[in-house]
Amino acid sequence: MVSTRQYVALGLTVLVAAAVLVGCGAKTGGTAKSNAYGKAIPADMAVTTAKEILTNAQAWEGKDVLVAGKITSECPSGGWIWVQDASGQVYVNMHPTNVFIPQRVGKMVRAMGKVVLESGQPSVVGYGLELK
Repeated sequence: MVSTRQYVALGLTVLVAAAVLVGCGAKTGGTAKSNAYGKAIPADMAVTTAKEILTNAQAWEGKDVLVAGKITSECPSGGWIWVQDASGQVYVNMHPTNVFIPQRVGKMVRAMGKVVLESGQPSVVGYGLELK
């Protein structure tokens, strides 16, 4: 016969396991060794400057790009960043793809994603990042 205490212990174990799976399952993270998050960035992918995206947003809409530069601002949960290169600054949103990075404001990053227009403003939905 199973006691009430055993049922409670089993229930708590199941709840803790579910919380861990739900809380961690949505994030796609890298490792301290790789500093890569989400999909791998192809070695031959050319960098697109912020200026190219910002000045001709409609031409870039729906296309995959690679932006590179310094992280100037970041979501507290690591779900979006602003990437500054020599030509300007681009918003990279990883929330839609469930890719999250640790806090790295001031560090260099390469971010791969698809250009989208929201209210006429271009941004990148990021699905692959490498922190330098």
